[in-house]
Amino acid sequence: MKRPFVVIASLITAIVFIYLNISFDNIVCMPAKELDGSFAELIGVVSKKELKTIYSGDIVSVIYLVPKDKFQRKTKYIECYLDPCEEKIPNIGEEVLVKGKVYTFKAPRNPGEFDSRLYYSTLKISYRIKSAEIVAGNGNKDIVRESLSYIRYKLEEALDNSLSPEDSAVMKAMLLGDRAFMDDEIKELYKNSGIVHILAVSGLHIMVIGMGIYKLLKRFKIPPWINAAIPLLFMYLYGEMCGISSSSFRAICMFCLRLIAPLVGRTYDLLSALALAEILLIIDQPLYLYNSGFLFSFGAVLGITVVKPRLEKSLFHNSKVKENIIAQGLLAGISVMLVTLPVYLEFYYTYPIYSLITNIIVIPLMGVLLVCGVLCLPFGYIIGSVPVMTGAPVNGLNIPGIAVHGILTLYKILCGIQNNMPGNMLYPGHKEWYRVVIYYVLLGVWLYMQNRNENKRTFSLMIPALALTILCITIPHGLKITAIDVGQGDGIVIEAGRRNILIDGGSSSNNKVGKYSLIPFLRYEGIGQLDAIVVSHEDEDHISGILEIMDGIKKGGIKVRMLILPDVSESSRGDNYHSLETMAKELDIPIEYMSKGESFELPVKDGISTRMLELTCLNPTEKMSTEGANAYSTVLHMRYGAFTALFTGDVEKEGEDQLVDTIRANTEKYGDITLLKVAHHGSQYTTCEEFLELTHPKLAVISCGENNSYGHPHGELLERLKEHDARIYRTDKLGAISFAVSFEGEVRVSSMLKPQTIDNQE
Repeated sequence: MKRPFVVIASLITAIVFIYLNISFDNIVCMPAKELDGSFAELIGVVSKKELKTIYSGDIVSVIYLVPKDKFQRKTKYIECYLDPCEEKIPNIGEEVLVKGKVYTFKAPRNPGEFDSRLYYSTLKISYRIKSAEIVAGNGNKDIVRESLSYIRYKLEEALDNSLSPEDSAVMKAMLLGDRAFMDDEIKELYKNSGIVHILAVSGLHIMVIGMGIYKLLKRFKIPPWINAAIPLLFMYLYGEMCGISSSSFRAICMFCLRLIAPLVGRTYDLLSALALAEILLIIDQPLYLYNSGFLFSFGAVLGITVVKPRLEKSLFHNSKVKENIIAQGLLAGISVMLVTLPVYLEFYYTYPIYSLITNIIVIPLMGVLLVCGVLCLPFGYIIGSVPVMTGAPVNGLNIPGIAVHGILTLYKILCGIQNNMPGNMLYPGHKEWYRVVIYYVLLGVWLYMQNRNENKRTFSLMIPALALTILCITIPHGLKITAIDVGQGDGIVIEAGRRNILIDGGSSSNNKVGKYSLIPFLRYEGIGQLDAIVVSHEDEDHISGILEIMDGIKKGGIKVRMLILPDVSESSRGDNYHSLETMAKELDIPIEYMSKGESFELPVKDGISTRMLELTCLNPTEKMSTEGANAYSTVLHMRYGAFTALFTGDVEKEGEDQLVDTIRANTEKYGDITLLKVAHHGSQYTTCEEFLELTHPKLAVISCGENNSYGHPHGELLERLKEHDARIYRTDKLGAISFAVSFEGEVRVSSMLKPQTIDNQE
């Protein structure tokens, strides 16, 4: 059998994938809910340690314990964030007694959110202890691994001595796998530009460092086994020092086989080596099949070795073209993209299209950058260079540091240009599993056709084009309303065909709700542009995420076509109201002021039909003057065929009184609604009895934070809703809640979390 490892790897992958889909919850770590927030003491052995940045921006020491008791079945480590005041950092290999507060990793509560439970389960981490205190230790030490940890810290000091803080942080990530010091904006810039792969310790490091050592030793004509053993040992220790990730393990494994194969009289086969590396990783941790680093690493190699030669054969027969560096770079980028695009959409939901061009410049310079970064290490000790930074004196002897600074500056310039180019970011959104299957089947058919047509050009490029169309193009259909779980706050997305509206978006309980909840959801849904953001009122729990979305526009993020604010008196407009106006004007976003009686329509594409959706403002009255912002909340009435909905913000007091008067005077138009967004997170002081008698909502959605300090939703409010036969849906119980609506008024409800009963989530 030709390439038996490839066949075995394919079978193992298929079996593991099916098993994971059947038994996912049994494999992913799910510590007992009552463990979260409790205080624990445990004894364990320190397996590794590193530095990490916490929310305050401080950098703290983190140790990973292998507990002596074997109560956790599926994971291996406990991650302990040491208290910043902790003076003694234990040795690797030391047995210690630790105490602190336990935090478990949770499943995402909104589509698109980062799944920390899955991620840490993949790393075999059960839970986290924060502000951990080392009570006692036995002083033991794993000499090899503790020495590697010490060397890593010393190498980081050398980079600090020879580079600016920003450049040093990037090179620590590239050379030593330590991202603790990297600025979030730089990481986001690289990610949005499609070059975040340069931060991973992977095959390029092996080629530059490992092969460099191998070829250097070869000049001394030492015995072949020793010549191979030294670089292999060095790369293993290097990988151990950097924290062996799936990509670095794959590269080291393939490097090992590359050097050993000729020594045992075998021919090195890249695909067989790749397959063996995958088998070893999957057997050790089946959840790697859900890990982006693993999938991107193996997908990139397959793209270069399998797809690129076939693509080159389809496009070029001219040898001069084949030798063109730019053409080859573009071919490599397209080949990797064809293999990894479904992975990209599964984890990021977007694709930076110009990254294909940017990487033509970035990747060739990576080898130079790594070599210069390595040269900065001895330079940091021997010469003691002045850091290279704008406005600081530069030691002319620090040639490697100057080169590093120049290349990284070029990367930033390229990323900045790319992110500001129109149409850079595509927003295909999350794709159904069957689309991904069809895509890879068509890609496999195309590869097979290329093998069958060795000596002639074919028209088979139509096949990958068809595969891309099936994967990326979505035909809009119907109306979808989603109450995003933002914690204690509000955030509602209305998807009407290709038109999208955000009503509020903020939280008083969740930090950076825009970055971690709203924007990921919009990307998941394939929304790259909001036709309007409607702000009900200016309270923080309704606008904090909106400010983040608007701030992201400057960096090439989600676009906003219009900002709609409540038309209230100048005396009622506070600082947050004016901040929204100022930011919108700076970004050239048109501002509309809405008051009672104003309305607008949206065309909703539903298959081949287009139907109109109408939104009418019922509050506030024009230039309304109130003492509190809640009373003037924008209230929108929606009508889509037989379906009606009412979005109420935090309306209360005189605002609710005025709303009741309006509905009473127009019961035929505004009474008997299908869906009610309950005002003020379910406060007992809103949604009065008369209001419910007039509206008779069939469905009621309440947006509130889990275990919030306000006690929302209040029991009295829930009783009133149940008395009027409203089916209640709460984000604190169900996570994000979506309502798929037909023109005939039928509503299908789905939620991110699946409770035992969905009838009345009290």
